[in-house]
Amino acid sequence: MKKNKFKIIITALLLWGSTSAFSQIAFPTITINLNYPQFQRLKLDGGFVYVEGSWKGIILYRQNDNTYLAYERACSHHPNDPCGLVQVDGSSLFMICNCCRSSFNFSDGQPMGGPASRPLIQYRIDLDGSTLKISDEIIN
Repeated sequence: MKKNKFKIIITALLLWGSTSAFSQIAFPTITINLNYPQFQRLKLDGGFVYVEGSWKGIILYRQNDNTYLAYERACSHHPNDPCGLVQVDGSSLFMICNCCRSSFNFSDGQPMGGPASRPLIQYRIDLDGSTLKISDEIIN
């Protein structure tokens, strides 16, 4: 029963049309040590990894040596749909939802094609040396 209430609340907030609806979904700060082997892909510009810890997970992307971006994997077109999971395209040039075929750019998560009209949720990242901290603070 609680699960259904949660889904109804999230759906209502999404229909309201604001990504701020997700501010109700909190997760503890995720700490990433860039020196660990599982994060080696983040040593190069354009590298990415999938990280657990948010609603449907996070795509962590390295734009350059000082800029990392964290995007929620829930597709902004139909985030409650189980198949609405965004992943990095095989070309590694953009992100895509294989359910609705919406595509999103890495620079700010804006839709580039498909039915999505809102950007992906982007989380705040703090970089301190070789440590990244991803918080549940939404920055877009």
